[in-house]
Amino acid sequence: MRKKTLLFFTAICITLLSVVTPIRTVNAANAPSSPKMGDVIHGFELTHKGYDSAIQANQYLFIHQKTGAKFLVLKNSDTNRGFAIKFDTVAENNKGINHILEHCVMSGSKKYPLNELFFTLANTTYISYTNAYTYQNFTTYPICSANEAQLLKSADIYLDGVFNPLLLENEKIFEREGIRYELTDESSPLNYNGIVYNEMQGALANIERASYHNSMKTLFPNSAQSNNSGGNPEDITTLTYTELMETYHKNYHPSNSTMVLYGDVDYEPFLKLADENYLSAYSYREHTLDSGTKPIFHQLQENTFEFAVSEDTDTKNSSVIELVFATKDTRKNSFESFVALDIAVNLLNLDSSQMKQSLLKSNIADSYEIYLDEGIFQPVVHFVAVNADPQRKNDFYNVVMAELKKFVSNGFDKDFVKASLRSLEFQRDVGTTENTAINSLISASIYDNILGNPMPNYDNAFNSVASKLDDGILENAIETELVNNTSAALTVTVPKAGQLEKQQEVIAQTLARKKASMSEAEIKALVQKTAEFNVWNNREISQDTLDSLQAVSLNEIEIEIKDRNITETTVNGVNLVHANADVNAISGISINFDLSHLTPEEFLYLQFYNDMIRSGMATDNRKENQVINETLYKTYNQSTELNVHKDDKNDTSAHPVFSANYYGFQDEFSDSLDLISDILLNSKVSDISTYSTRTIANIKSRYQTLFTEPIDLAFMRSMAYSSPSSRYLNYLKGLDYYNFVIALEKQLQTTPTEVADKIASVRAKAFNKNNLTILLAGNSTAKNKFEASMGTFTQKLPDASYPKADYILPTPAKREALTGDLTVQYLVANAPLLENNVPISGKNQVIGSILDTLSLVPEIRLNGGAYGVGAFFSENNYTAYTYRDNTYATSLATLNTTDEFIKSLDGSMTQKVLETYKLSAYASATKSSGELKSALNTLTRNCMGITTQDSIHYLNEIKETSLEDISAYAQYFENLNNNMNYVVFASPSDIDENKDLFDRIIALP
Repeated sequence: MRKKTLLFFTAICITLLSVVTPIRTVNAANAPSSPKMGDVIHGFELTHKGYDSAIQANQYLFIHQKTGAKFLVLKNSDTNRGFAIKFDTVAENNKGINHILEHCVMSGSKKYPLNELFFTLANTTYISYTNAYTYQNFTTYPICSANEAQLLKSADIYLDGVFNPLLLENEKIFEREGIRYELTDESSPLNYNGIVYNEMQGALANIERASYHNSMKTLFPNSAQSNNSGGNPEDITTLTYTELMETYHKNYHPSNSTMVLYGDVDYEPFLKLADENYLSAYSYREHTLDSGTKPIFHQLQENTFEFAVSEDTDTKNSSVIELVFATKDTRKNSFESFVALDIAVNLLNLDSSQMKQSLLKSNIADSYEIYLDEGIFQPVVHFVAVNADPQRKNDFYNVVMAELKKFVSNGFDKDFVKASLRSLEFQRDVGTTENTAINSLISASIYDNILGNPMPNYDNAFNSVASKLDDGILENAIETELVNNTSAALTVTVPKAGQLEKQQEVIAQTLARKKASMSEAEIKALVQKTAEFNVWNNREISQDTLDSLQAVSLNEIEIEIKDRNITETTVNGVNLVHANADVNAISGISINFDLSHLTPEEFLYLQFYNDMIRSGMATDNRKENQVINETLYKTYNQSTELNVHKDDKNDTSAHPVFSANYYGFQDEFSDSLDLISDILLNSKVSDISTYSTRTIANIKSRYQTLFTEPIDLAFMRSMAYSSPSSRYLNYLKGLDYYNFVIALEKQLQTTPTEVADKIASVRAKAFNKNNLTILLAGNSTAKNKFEASMGTFTQKLPDASYPKADYILPTPAKREALTGDLTVQYLVANAPLLENNVPISGKNQVIGSILDTLSLVPEIRLNGGAYGVGAFFSENNYTAYTYRDNTYATSLATLNTTDEFIKSLDGSMTQKVLETYKLSAYASATKSSGELKSALNTLTRNCMGITTQDSIHYLNEIKETSLEDISAYAQYFENLNNNMNYVVFASPSDIDENKDLFDRIIALP
């Protein structure tokens, strides 16, 4: 499941509450003593020890004596524990073999014969995270749980999946996950189907992704490093089961594996499990890793590629120019040099850098990005020009090289690097968060793959680089790896209008010819095979198998909701709401201005001002680089955004807010508040011409990605039909804002001063003392110090009052389609609960898990081939979705029959089965988010009127869900389906085939 996009639905679902779970095998007090070098535990010898200060974890690297398998333990106090197993899997071609294997091995195993693993685990067990990722040269399988016994069980499930998959005996798994021919009856057209096939059609619909692969093909000709590890759809169709098996047997061996265990956990049971149940059956085998690195070129390599878009696409200045440099092989280079290059490239990518400024002034493209692709053996530095004039590729090359030489001569901003060091101190004091476990598992996998060492000391390397700034270490990195590096390529990816339709026609003709070449007997055989496949795919999993996935039951889990002792005080006329957090020097701050008095047009101007701030602006008191450096030094995870606060826990009304959020040290509250006030109140809108240009470029680039992977837009538009909070989000971050920015760009060309004055007036109206509430998470000392420092911020604010504005925001159509250059489809359906006589209850989460596991995943993903599908309840909303789908009309029909499915469960669902879904719903509602974030979440819920008793009641509703509720939910879903609205994103031709399904059809820009 190779994706980095954070779906909109995950952003809107906040953690319900912080919990303490006493069910665990071991705690810090009775953990085994620190092992000594050379100790052998269950066949694993301890070979290296270390300490990761960023996650405050002791590191123990064990090597399995019989097979050479690595086992890294990252032991700290985090109760959100994690396990992962990684295999080096070089992409030897473009058929997506490793990606398809990733899917297939998680489709059931000898000990756990499931249809598929991820959704089943997520919806029936006590886990907090499950997924798998295929990178260019490795595949990793991470899973997390707040319960140690469940993590041990999950590790067993994962290990059995990778070492004993059902795939070894059943080719149908490959056909479902990878590729198959499908023929429903003798007269129907022949089709391709397969989950990964459909996934990659959507993944490669973005011209920037296509440009990336084109640049790698040019830079690494005839090398595995240039192959698409996810797979090209046309190449996936040529993959065979035999090839898949050959690759599996080559790579999925313990000698080629690295396991990682994270958190407050006793590692000995995991070592025992791995050795006795799996590794001991193998012997050591040499595994040769073909890095695919290339010798140095002696001259710049150049190439031009076409990218297929629909015939009505405006292709003028829509190309992507990419200049790439292949740096030294990481296994032959020092880690310090690697870190130095990483820092240098990040400095080049700052919007305030001279590099970015010169590129923007060149008018070669709309936007530019510079980054180090560090997840491959020979890291590549990319300079990317998006929405570019393809005729100006040489100009792009010349500007980049000239600026690189200037950097070498003039040097870097050393204060930036020194300020960045502060982030390490912040990170240590903030402690673990909800993402620390998964990030640690994946980082160890990446480092082990590219360095051969899963535990390099990044902090030490960073500090070492910082100590050598005056010696020119960053300048030397740029000179060596870029300026004097002849292993470079310059590519242009040019959109070609009408080519998308031609590609689709070629596929249709290929399939038609294939069917025409088949005999009558072959056609009948394929029809029968398709029918047999569907029967196999719909087989039921035994209750014994489902029971075997669980290590803890719901009645064993006792939840203690932390008393945050929320207090509200008025300081200098401003409301301060404090929640206690058990931390020392650090606190979490959320500064919120109620914007109920602004008009919708003023929202958009303020949103644009915020985008300029986020791109980097000087203030009346600080230069731009000072703002950036002080932000790094005085705050951590600082962000500003226009957001929405729900007025009640049911999302029946909402209002917009402007929020400035950050973590700060208690002894520096005055300094951090002075900085935040300067950014908000004094950023130089008078320099609108400078700042608007790069801001608009960044916005266009962001939306271009949204238009080619539009699941976020689909969620916003669908939920905006009935949800007040989503209607604001859709207006502020959807098509309305994009259209506003495009119109503003034209206005800035003629009357920039008028725009600047408008923004300044909206800013003055937005930031007032009377509409300000500050949320503070920290200890009692922090509260006292913050109150004493608030004047630094509040005394600079005007004290004006405005009446609440009266307006109606735009609402999408009930049945809406949006068309664009899309080869796959995206569907989101939504219905409000209370308006359809459906209660807002914790029971909803249980029913949602049942619906996902037993209906939507089997019908839409496993049978239909959609990459993603699901349903969830959020406050007053029921939402169901598919993405990277290929039959949206069929998926929509399935969603419309969920009431019938729920009705069919009445009498057939057992209490034992129901308990598994209650358990997963409970786990989802009680995910750990870290001490400070948890306290801030409590403050946010408090603003919505959600009390501790409400939280307890919600959890009790999950526990109390009964078989008798099922019949009631059949009626509830009938109500929801009868009043459901939906949004579909697809190609014009796909929408035209079912145009009667829509009230409005909109062409994406």
